[in-house]
Amino acid sequence: MRPSRRADAALLGALVAAWVACAALHVKELARGGFGWVGVYVSAPADAAGYPVVRAFWPGAPPDATGGLAAGDRLLRVGGAELRGVGPFGFVARAQAAAGSDRRVAVVYARDGAVRETTFALVPVAFPWRILPLTAMLVLTGALVLARRPGTRVARAFFLLAVAYGVHWTFFFGGSRAQTEAWTVVFFCASSVMLPLILRALLVFPADVAPAPARLPWWPWLFALFGPISTSWVFGVPFPPALGFRAVFAANVAFIVTVLAVLTRSFRRAGAVGRRQLKWVVLGTYVGTVPVLVADAVAAVRPALWWLHDAAVIAELCIPLSVVVAIVWSNFLDVDRLITGTAVYSLLSILLLAAVLTAVPQVARAAGAAGGVDPWTMQMALSTVVAAGLVPARRFLDPRMERVLFPERHALRAGVDDLLRALAAADGPEALLRLAGERLDALVRPQCCVIHAPLGELFAPVFERCPAGTGPAPALPVDGAVVAALRAHRTPLDVARWTAGAAAAERTALERLRAAVFLPVRRGDALAAAICLGTKRSGDVYTPTDLALLGAVADKLSGELLRFDTAVILGQERAMRDALRRYVPESVAARIGRGQAIETGERDVAVLFVDIRGYATYSERQAVGAVFSLVDRYTQAVSAVIQRCGGTVVEFLGDGLMAVFGAPDALPDHARIAVQAACEVVAAVRELDRQMAPIAVGVGVASGCAFVGNVRTSDRFVYTAVGDVVNLASRIQGLTRELGAAVAIDARTHRAAGDCGRRFECHERVRIRGRAEPVDVYALPLAAA
Repeated sequence: MRPSRRADAALLGALVAAWVACAALHVKELARGGFGWVGVYVSAPADAAGYPVVRAFWPGAPPDATGGLAAGDRLLRVGGAELRGVGPFGFVARAQAAAGSDRRVAVVYARDGAVRETTFALVPVAFPWRILPLTAMLVLTGALVLARRPGTRVARAFFLLAVAYGVHWTFFFGGSRAQTEAWTVVFFCASSVMLPLILRALLVFPADVAPAPARLPWWPWLFALFGPISTSWVFGVPFPPALGFRAVFAANVAFIVTVLAVLTRSFRRAGAVGRRQLKWVVLGTYVGTVPVLVADAVAAVRPALWWLHDAAVIAELCIPLSVVVAIVWSNFLDVDRLITGTAVYSLLSILLLAAVLTAVPQVARAAGAAGGVDPWTMQMALSTVVAAGLVPARRFLDPRMERVLFPERHALRAGVDDLLRALAAADGPEALLRLAGERLDALVRPQCCVIHAPLGELFAPVFERCPAGTGPAPALPVDGAVVAALRAHRTPLDVARWTAGAAAAERTALERLRAAVFLPVRRGDALAAAICLGTKRSGDVYTPTDLALLGAVADKLSGELLRFDTAVILGQERAMRDALRRYVPESVAARIGRGQAIETGERDVAVLFVDIRGYATYSERQAVGAVFSLVDRYTQAVSAVIQRCGGTVVEFLGDGLMAVFGAPDALPDHARIAVQAACEVVAAVRELDRQMAPIAVGVGVASGCAFVGNVRTSDRFVYTAVGDVVNLASRIQGLTRELGAAVAIDARTHRAAGDCGRRFECHERVRIRGRAEPVDVYALPLAAA
């Protein structure tokens, strides 16, 4: 375990244990009857022999919370405890310890020289049941993030703020004096560091905008002043109670404004993924803080309504949940759609509240006066009508709010709607797929947009839009993991999820495609095409809404394919086979077009190699254009001879060719036909010699057993032959210059050549590079060719 991870593990254990201890004391006090604030503020005695003096009372406290005490009264005893030399903190601790099950505290005080007795009630903590769920959720989510992202700054920062915030709200005053005194220290420390830690966590999130550790700003620690302010609220020191009470709410308002400013700044600087994470934080912060902001604003004006703050704090559960989602599962849901909905409902709530509080009462009074209807009944009816209008209003505002907040998302939705209508007008499968590919490339803006269709053993690209320099899009094997997943599902496929079991070559092809999503297109139950969309050029992810829209396009394509009859489909397939023949051997393309498999295995074949003599010298002396023209004419002439004789050109070597006779289709007398083709190749090149530059070739032929079939590269299959006979044919071709021959063949080929081999002269026991034993080689002299 790395040192940073060990430190995080130790931090996790220590702070969670500390909070658990606080929570245990909190539960104990809840079981004893709950919590109550001491509603009497006292000032410290002038000296050690003096007594505390009443200075103020809890704002908005009921009369029984004062017990008839007045400012200036000198407190002598609380419960059975002497108050000589006791200050505000000691008085609160002793009052909490003296409180009975009825939350009343007996006190002895002096006023105008007379000693009197009274009791005062503790001010109940509103909604004490909500404290533990709130703090537990916060601490647990902080621990979860640190456990899932150990060693990261953002996880550590979030965990620290979660514990500080959780400890701040986990009250455990009451019981013994020592317990309340311990809570006082914990409360002050947690209140002092809580807000700065929240701001520091926001400053390091997301990672792409976080400053270096040494450059983190110091100003968040200005909010450490919240510690003394909170203490003044509870104990009346160090600031006057009235000032401390109002300052708590003012500090909360200032803090929320600062949080929103930091989030806005980070959002403007972040990349696409960072922005998505911040959207979750913004959404959670909005939902969690707006109720608190409203409650604090009301309490700052009317302190008697301070309990609204405690009620509103429960909404802050949304904040830690949103942070967990942002850090660990940022693509959990479509956050853009959630933000749009929240904004719409917020706007409608404001309009509804304004209507109910202003326009509805006035209309109700006017209607009641004119028609003699009870104004209250009319007001309820009108309020119901206004509320019923929320649903159509939401439908009206949703697309318009989306256009304002997320114009790219709105453009995608509108573009998909247009595409669905345009697909219905396509006049054929090829036009249908091309239209879908072009529109999706423009709307989604992926790194690559490729449409694959079945061609024999491959799903070959029939449409592609990829960046320049990436080369042609690779094909996908029909037996691969991607095609298997597409056949099994009708919804868009997440590449990372469904191709974990793909072979290495298939994963390489997916990397070249920058594949992120595949869309299956069907014709009936058969998989007709697969649309591959790469990662977005914006860097953003494919949201659930994106996938739903793309799935609608795939479904529309599948439905439209059923419009075309079999003849149209076959015509399109024939056109694709014709295009395929331009890039693969004719015999291979024919088998694919017939739907026949390309068999792989050992076959008895004849292998022919042909090479231009003096090619290097010629290309050195000639212009590039002239060399290319020569090679093009030469390749056409030689390949035409081989194809006419039934052979298959499997490899083009620039100045030479490799051909196989007897595969992929069986060919009787393949050795004799290969020798005949070799002689015709020499004649065809001599005809070129008379038309163009003087060139000559050497041809080598060998026959025997070879392994023929498809060899899988990183992006496609290559039909070829491998084995000893291939090496022998290549070496024999290389001997033609030494032997002064136009064509050279091995002994086995000569025996099978029949009349075609009569003009060949035998060269016994010829040493061939790379072979241990010499072989007999038969050569056709240049003069006899």
